Amino acid sequence: MDPVVIKRVLPCGKRQLFDAWSKPSLMMKWFFASQKPNSSSTVHSSFTVGGRFEVIMHLETGDYRHHGDYRAIHRYHHIAFTWNSHIVQDSLVELDFKELSPNRTELTLTHTQFPTDEVRGKHVGGWNGCLDNLELYLTGLNTPSQSG
Repeated sequence: MDPVVIKRVLPCGKRQLFDAWSKPSLMMKWFFASQKPNSSSTVHSSFTVGGRFEVIMHLETGDYRHHGDYRAIHRYHHIAFTWNSHIVQDSLVELDFKELSPNRTELTLTHTQFPTDEVRGKHVGGWNGCLDNLELYLTGLNTPSQSG
Protein backbone atom coordinates (compact mmCIF):
# COMPACT_ATOMS: atom_id res chain seq x y z
CA MET A 1 0.00 0.00 0.00
CA ASP A 2 1.28 3.45 -0.88
CA PRO A 3 2.59 5.59 1.97
CA VAL A 4 1.15 8.98 2.81
CA VAL A 5 3.77 11.57 1.82
CA ILE A 6 3.05 15.23 2.54
CA LYS A 7 5.51 18.06 1.86
CA ARG A 8 5.01 21.52 3.29
CA VAL A 9 7.21 24.61 3.34
CA LEU A 10 6.65 26.25 6.70
CA PRO A 11 7.47 29.82 7.78
CA CYS A 12 10.26 29.07 10.28
CA GLY A 13 13.77 27.78 10.70
CA LYS A 14 14.36 24.04 11.11
CA ARG A 15 15.15 24.38 14.84
CA GLN A 16 11.81 26.06 15.50
CA LEU A 17 10.00 23.38 13.46
CA PHE A 18 11.87 20.56 15.21
CA ASP A 19 10.93 22.08 18.59
CA ALA A 20 7.26 22.22 17.55
CA TRP A 21 7.37 18.42 17.05
CA SER A 22 9.52 17.58 20.09
CA LYS A 23 8.30 19.76 22.98
CA PRO A 24 4.93 18.84 24.57
CA SER A 25 4.33 22.47 25.62
CA LEU A 26 4.40 23.45 21.92
CA MET A 27 2.76 20.31 20.49
CA MET A 28 -0.38 20.86 22.59
CA LYS A 29 -0.98 24.20 20.80
CA TRP A 30 -1.27 22.79 17.26
CA PHE A 31 -1.37 18.97 17.26
CA PHE A 32 -5.04 18.34 16.45
CA ALA A 33 -6.76 17.41 13.21
CA SER A 34 -9.69 19.85 13.45
CA GLN A 35 -9.74 23.60 12.97
CA LYS A 36 -12.13 23.77 15.95
CA PRO A 37 -10.77 21.73 18.87
CA ASN A 38 -12.64 21.90 22.17
CA SER A 39 -9.33 22.61 23.92
CA SER A 40 -5.59 22.20 23.47
CA SER A 41 -4.38 18.65 23.02
CA THR A 42 -3.03 16.79 26.02
CA VAL A 43 0.56 15.77 25.24
CA HIS A 44 2.97 13.60 27.23
CA SER A 45 6.35 12.75 25.78
CA SER A 46 9.73 11.31 26.66
CA PHE A 47 11.62 12.63 23.63
CA THR A 48 14.44 10.09 23.41
CA VAL A 49 14.95 7.06 21.17
CA GLY A 50 12.80 4.36 22.76
CA GLY A 51 10.82 6.98 24.67
CA ARG A 52 7.03 7.07 24.45
CA PHE A 53 4.55 9.80 23.57
CA GLU A 54 0.81 10.28 23.88
CA VAL A 55 -1.35 12.92 22.20
CA ILE A 56 -5.02 13.21 23.11
CA MET A 57 -6.93 15.44 20.68
CA HIS A 58 -10.02 17.02 22.28
CA LEU A 59 -12.35 17.50 19.30
CA GLU A 60 -16.05 18.25 18.92
CA THR A 61 -16.72 14.57 18.18
CA GLY A 62 -14.81 13.29 21.22
CA ASP A 63 -11.34 12.67 22.59
CA TYR A 64 -8.92 10.76 20.35
CA ARG A 65 -5.80 9.13 21.78
CA HIS A 66 -2.67 8.61 19.66
CA HIS A 67 0.51 7.09 21.02
CA GLY A 68 3.76 5.42 20.09
CA ASP A 69 7.47 5.39 20.66
CA TYR A 70 10.36 7.26 19.13
CA ARG A 71 12.47 5.11 16.79
CA ALA A 72 15.00 7.69 15.55
CA ILE A 73 15.92 11.26 16.47
CA HIS A 74 18.54 13.24 14.53
CA ARG A 75 18.33 16.71 16.04
CA TYR A 76 16.93 19.30 13.62
CA HIS A 77 16.93 16.82 10.70
CA HIS A 78 14.80 13.71 11.29
CA ILE A 79 12.29 12.16 13.71
CA ALA A 80 10.73 8.69 13.34
CA PHE A 81 8.02 7.27 15.59
CA THR A 82 5.37 4.58 15.68
CA TRP A 83 1.76 5.77 15.45
CA ASN A 84 -1.17 4.02 17.11
CA SER A 85 -4.80 5.05 17.41
CA HIS A 86 -8.28 3.56 17.44
CA ILE A 87 -7.94 2.80 13.69
CA VAL A 88 -4.27 1.88 13.20
CA GLN A 89 -1.63 -0.04 15.16
CA ASP A 90 2.15 0.14 14.80
CA SER A 91 2.26 2.32 11.72
CA LEU A 92 5.39 4.42 11.19
CA VAL A 93 5.73 8.20 10.79
CA GLU A 94 8.95 9.83 9.61
CA LEU A 95 9.58 13.56 9.59
CA ASP A 96 12.39 15.15 7.59
CA PHE A 97 13.38 18.80 8.00
CA LYS A 98 15.20 20.69 5.23
CA GLU A 99 15.95 24.36 5.87
CA LEU A 100 15.54 26.38 2.67
CA SER A 101 16.35 29.75 4.29
CA PRO A 102 16.47 31.09 7.87
CA ASN A 103 12.65 31.45 7.92
CA ARG A 104 11.57 28.68 5.53
CA THR A 105 11.82 24.94 6.18
CA GLU A 106 10.49 22.09 4.09
CA LEU A 107 8.85 19.36 6.14
CA THR A 108 8.35 15.93 4.56
CA LEU A 109 5.99 13.70 6.53
CA THR A 110 5.94 10.05 5.46
CA HIS A 111 3.44 7.68 7.10
CA THR A 112 3.56 3.96 6.25
CA GLN A 113 2.14 0.57 7.27
CA PHE A 114 -1.62 1.11 6.95
CA PRO A 115 -3.97 -1.87 7.18
CA THR A 116 -6.44 -0.57 4.53
CA ASP A 117 -6.88 2.17 1.93
CA GLU A 118 -9.72 3.60 4.03
CA VAL A 119 -7.44 4.04 7.06
CA ARG A 120 -4.74 5.53 4.81
CA GLY A 121 -7.26 8.07 3.45
CA LYS A 122 -8.34 9.13 6.94
CA HIS A 123 -4.71 9.83 7.80
CA VAL A 124 -4.24 12.00 4.70
CA GLY A 125 -7.04 14.22 5.99
CA GLY A 126 -5.86 14.07 9.59
CA TRP A 127 -2.24 14.96 8.86
CA ASN A 128 -3.23 17.79 6.51
CA GLY A 129 -5.46 19.18 9.27
CA CYS A 130 -2.62 18.95 11.80
CA LEU A 131 -0.15 20.59 9.41
CA ASP A 132 -2.65 23.38 8.66
CA ASN A 133 -2.80 24.05 12.41
CA LEU A 134 0.99 23.87 12.70
CA GLU A 135 1.32 26.49 9.96
CA LEU A 136 -1.22 28.75 11.68
CA TYR A 137 0.66 28.31 14.97
CA LEU A 138 4.04 29.12 13.38
CA THR A 139 2.63 32.10 11.47
CA GLY A 140 1.23 33.47 14.74
CA LEU A 141 4.69 33.26 16.34
CA ASN A 142 6.37 35.32 13.62
CA THR A 143 6.17 39.07 13.50
CA PRO A 144 5.13 40.68 10.18
CA SER A 145 8.75 41.65 9.47
CA GLN A 146 9.85 38.00 9.76
CA SER A 147 7.17 36.35 7.63
CA GLY A 148 6.94 36.34 3.88
